[in-house]
Amino acid sequence: MLLKPGYAQGCARSFRRLLSSSFAKCQQTPRGVPVEELETRPLVPETNTKTTNTVPRNLRYTNLSKYELERRRVIPLLSTYYGGNPYHDQVMSSLSRLLQRHHKLPRRVLDERESKETQWISFEEYKEKAQSGRIKVRHYEELVSKLNELRGIQTELMPHDVIATLKEFTRSTSDEKVAAQRFVKTLDEFGRANTVGKRKDAVANISMVRGEGLILVNGKAMTEYFTRDIDRGKLVYPFQVVAQESKYNIFITCHGGGVSGQAEASMYGIAKALVVFNPMLKPRLRKAGLMTRDSRVVERKKPGKVKARKSPTWVKR
Repeated sequence: MLLKPGYAQGCARSFRRLLSSSFAKCQQTPRGVPVEELETRPLVPETNTKTTNTVPRNLRYTNLSKYELERRRVIPLLSTYYGGNPYHDQVMSSLSRLLQRHHKLPRRVLDERESKETQWISFEEYKEKAQSGRIKVRHYEELVSKLNELRGIQTELMPHDVIATLKEFTRSTSDEKVAAQRFVKTLDEFGRANTVGKRKDAVANISMVRGEGLILVNGKAMTEYFTRDIDRGKLVYPFQVVAQESKYNIFITCHGGGVSGQAEASMYGIAKALVVFNPMLKPRLRKAGLMTRDSRVVERKKPGKVKARKSPTWVKR
């Protein structure tokens, strides 16, 4: 009987496949358990999770291997630890980030009084703060330069992170600690700006809120209380400077002095209230002379004079 070519190879391949499947079943089937019972059992998924040996926290470093030491190495506190001057580099980096973040805020020129009220920490204090002998004078000068740039931001618009940074490097003088941190007025819970204006003996208490342009003076209309056009023009002048007429309701309570003094006192109080609503209007109002009070007062009468300086008429006989 003749066999087809490749018939023997196919039989051998089938025999090997049957042998391998039966061998696998023998390995998977436990001893003493029939195959029919195993087929009815639910399949349990196999887990391939690898067990990792964790290092206990109370293990000493002397008992750790190099690999474990690499995993548990100490990370420096400062990002500039491997530099030449870590603390100073970290401080300058943070100050530069603050300047870059708030570079669009309006700046001002510090006057002499403000520079005396607040002083920066000394060079020796900065060295002690850094706890490093690598702090040089040029490093301290760089610090003061950056701090002065941050100090030049408008006080009303100064962010909280800038205030905290300046406070960290500020040494208050012996006068008053409160003088360094100036009180900045804000709106109350009703959205009102409450200010006070003074001129001669007149005092005007201003309460201003956003509205349609109503002005009441001691419970009366502005035209009824101030009958002269020049006095009414003084109340409207701050709004004309910033081009915000008929945008606020104003309630004025004034006393003392004359009508002209009360009008000017109200004018200064309104200018202060505008700054509370928008601090960026302060430079424009200052140029118009509305942020500085007119300190002139009536000169007193002297004895032997008719008035402050007028002498009586001289008569020969």
